[in-house]
Amino acid sequence: MERNCIIKNQKGFTLIEIIAVLVILGILAAVAVPKYLDMQTEARDKAAAGALAAAASNVTLSWSKFLLKNSKQPNAITGGAWTDGTATQDIEDDLGDFTASYSFVEDTGVVTITLKDGEGEGPSWLSSVTNKSKTFTISAKEESSTTPTTPTTPTTPTTGS
Repeated sequence: MERNCIIKNQKGFTLIEIIAVLVILGILAAVAVPKYLDMQTEARDKAAAGALAAAASNVTLSWSKFLLKNSKQPNAITGGAWTDGTATQDIEDDLGDFTASYSFVEDTGVVTITLKDGEGEGPSWLSSVTNKSKTFTISAKEESSTTPTTPTTPTTPTTGS
């Protein structure tokens, strides 16, 4: 007898309540899925941009090391290293999952970095990224051979009395 009372007092969800919850979940899914896909694309673009920035930093750092060690500017990038025909300075190639190629135009000082997206050379999704290259100019400021001077008037030291 007591068992029948417990069963009569229990209530469940009505069909309308269940349908309302499913409709709300459907609306949330319809809004969230495209947003999630946009976030994936944006994350891939940002990851590639980060790798390009790291590569540009590596190129600039190795160029500076070459300049300091050899007291002259390199004139080419060969095999992942700055060179002037006699000395070389390796460009750090640690870009995480990415691999890059480098080119340099000596006349203009323009460096171009391109992320490789071939077999085994980067993430499989890299081919879907819109910007896989970065171009910038690198050069040392030439010191002026003449330094401007300002005329000074001679002063006589004063002695204490």
